[in-house]
Amino acid sequence: MNKNELLNLLDNTDNEAMEQFVGGNESKVIVDSSFQSVEFDYSWVDKIEETLESLDNIVRNPRRFIMQEEEIVPVAKAKKISQETIKHLAQHTDLIEDVDEDGFITPSKVLNVHKEESFDIYENRFVISLLHNLSYFFKLRKEATKSGSYSNYKKQMSYNGKTTMGEEEVDISLNMNTKVSEDLKGLSSSGESLEQRLARIELIISDFLKTPFIRELANAVPVKSPIRKTNVILKNHDFKKALELWEFIERYDVKDRKEVNDRKEFVDEKNLKNKMDMSFFLNYVILNNFDNKKTYKEDQINRYALKKLINDFVVNNRKYSEKQFKKLLIEEFKNVRETEIRTDKDIIKKFNTLLKNYRRNKQKAFGYLR
Repeated sequence: MNKNELLNLLDNTDNEAMEQFVGGNESKVIVDSSFQSVEFDYSWVDKIEETLESLDNIVRNPRRFIMQEEEIVPVAKAKKISQETIKHLAQHTDLIEDVDEDGFITPSKVLNVHKEESFDIYENRFVISLLHNLSYFFKLRKEATKSGSYSNYKKQMSYNGKTTMGEEEVDISLNMNTKVSEDLKGLSSSGESLEQRLARIELIISDFLKTPFIRELANAVPVKSPIRKTNVILKNHDFKKALELWEFIERYDVKDRKEVNDRKEFVDEKNLKNKMDMSFFLNYVILNNFDNKKTYKEDQINRYALKKLINDFVVNNRKYSEKQFKKLLIEEFKNVRETEIRTDKDIIKKFNTLLKNYRRNKQKAFGYLR
């Protein structure tokens, strides 16, 4: 049914019928409205992302220092004679065992110097501790915020109505539910969803922890707060960013979930109730229109015609009481009905006469043919 058909249906509806229907309607309407929103603070995602480049620079180019071990050993066990060995022997002549005629010196023992490159410095241990803390922090926040930020707006309406139209009882029971959901996580400036950003961060952190640099210092003593502000940590850009992330994680408020719950109930709100009562009547009209469209429309026309005749009669004959009017109406109805019956009998009589003549003429025609 389009809009015009609906308007035509309403135009052809008797106002008195509508008033009778709605006026006698015993109805109740209840609307339950609820709003829920859950929002998480995702500033930690931004902070991690802006630090990843600096962490990558540190992990790719870790700081080193030369670890030197010195030991006095017999000449036979000396692995390498270095400048430090010669200087030490010159300063410790008691280690010279013999000097031959050519000036060749034979020491009994010499200084053995072992040099080895090492990553085990405070700044590197700070970065490794940061990466382990970051991995743990990331897993906790990801699990805590897995439901994501969202909002739900729900409305529930129940309507019950009962009325009569003459001897006809009419009732209705209606339940309606609506729901609007919205994802509040949104996209980053690069167009990535939150899920994509988290997956990328998780992969990068995992790769950091698998590098040779991190594995080499797996057993190193972890660093704890307060962080010692060395020259490198204070002046190097990448280490400064790493320190900011360390302090951010330590200060972070884990209660980053904000939830709003709002619920309202409306019972028999006047404006809504009136509209639902009219909707009830409209459904009744549509049902009758569907079930017996012609009869229903004729009934409305007949009602209108009768109403007009009665109105004209009453206006021009005010002396008539209701009892006199009813008596007159019954007598006239009886006369019209008797006239219709007599007319029907005359029509049937004439039809039978015609049928009898037709049969007689038909028999004569067959007689001539023989």
